[in-house]
Amino acid sequence: MLKRYALVFALAFPPCAGAAEALLMVAPLNQAMPLAAFDAGKLNGGIIKDLSDAIARRAGRRIQYVSVAGDQVASVLRQGKADGVCYVRPFWIDGDFYWSRPLIPDAELIASSLDAPVVRSLHDLRDRPVGTITGYRYPRVEQVVGLRFQRVDSATMEDNLRKMMDGGTRHTIIGQATLMYQLKVNQGLRLRSDLVFASFSAQCAFSKHSGLDFASINQAIDSLAADGSVGAILARYR
Repeated sequence: MLKRYALVFALAFPPCAGAAEALLMVAPLNQAMPLAAFDAGKLNGGIIKDLSDAIARRAGRRIQYVSVAGDQVASVLRQGKADGVCYVRPFWIDGDFYWSRPLIPDAELIASSLDAPVVRSLHDLRDRPVGTITGYRYPRVEQVVGLRFQRVDSATMEDNLRKMMDGGTRHTIIGQATLMYQLKVNQGLRLRSDLVFASFSAQCAFSKHSGLDFASINQAIDSLAADGSVGAILARYR
């Protein structure tokens, strides 16, 4: 994982005199489709982009993205170097932030190689190398498996999956939406879903130090949820 974040700005449309104020959103480089797609470090697709674009439009703002290594997301927000990030939860990142309502239903699960022993309980992961993402926390697994949780960190989910296909690990912790999407678009991804161990709805977090008017942004988010716009975005990736 990169120890320093790189700022990669992607303007939805060019600035001009009298242009609306920009909403600066984080694009975590460790995410994979359907959450995020990158081209040369620039966010160019996925749920995070579609949702953030919609929030900015509804709030009457331009949109800009800053691409950041996954383990630097909280630091960038705490320092006010970006306004917000979507697809996070309060115990995933350290800091005092404004939080939206839950928006993106998902689940954490254990995926395994087809030739690996079936994982029927988190206890089965004891002393087995498990694919994980640098900077991510897995409190439920840590609670059950304890010191016998053998993390094998990768910088991104794509790296994690490649490591599995190369035989580096036989199990990984992955979001259900990500696994289902990857299996759909990559027929060579020989994995199975073994155990769903946590369901959740991810949120958007916003900095208290960027000068953002959170009330107006939160109102925009609530209206997108109420009129079905959020659901329509999610449906495009199922």
